[in-house]
Amino acid sequence: MNIPKLQVQTTQARLGHQVEAPRQTIRQPKADLSIQQPAAEMNIRQRPGKLTIDQTKAWNNIDLKSVAKRSDELAADSRQLLLEGIARMAREGDELMKIESGGNPIASHGEENAKLDFTFAPGGLPAYDLVDLSYEAASVEIDVEPKKPVIQVQPQKPQHTYQPGKVSFQLEQHPDVQIDWKV
Repeated sequence: MNIPKLQVQTTQARLGHQVEAPRQTIRQPKADLSIQQPAAEMNIRQRPGKLTIDQTKAWNNIDLKSVAKRSDELAADSRQLLLEGIARMAREGDELMKIESGGNPIASHGEENAKLDFTFAPGGLPAYDLVDLSYEAASVEIDVEPKKPVIQVQPQKPQHTYQPGKVSFQLEQHPDVQIDWKV
C-alpha cells in the first residue's frame, strides 16, 4: 500500500540593505593674531673725560720759562756760585798761607780771577716726549627700561558639519512555504 507523503518546501525570506555613509567635515580657521613690540627706553649719560696737557717741559727746553721757574733756577745757580766762591777763597787762603813753599800765588790768583767765564746754552727744539698727556675717562651710566610685547589673540571657533548616514532595508525575496502530497 502506498502511503501518501507530505512534502514541505520552504523558501526563506531574504533581506537587502543599502547604506549611505555619514559625512563629517571639521575646519579650524586660524586665529587672528596681532603682536606689537614697543621699543625699549634707553638713557645714556656720560660726563666728559678730563684731558690734561702739560707742556711746561717743552717750554723750559726752549728757554721760555715761567717767572717762578726762572727765579728758582737763579736762586740755585747763585747758591752754587756762592759755594764755589767760598771754596775758591779757602783754597787761595791756603795757598797764601804756604807762600814760603815757593811759587807766586798772588800772580796766579790775579791771572785766574781776571778771566771772564761766560757760557750761554740756548735750549733745543721741543721733543714729543716733553709734553705730558693724561686722560681720565668718565663713567658711563646706561639705563634700559624694556617694554613688554602687546599680544592680541582673537580665536576662531571650529566649523563643524555633520550629515548622518542612512541605512534602508528592503525585502528582496518573500518567504514561501509549499506543502505538497506525494503518492
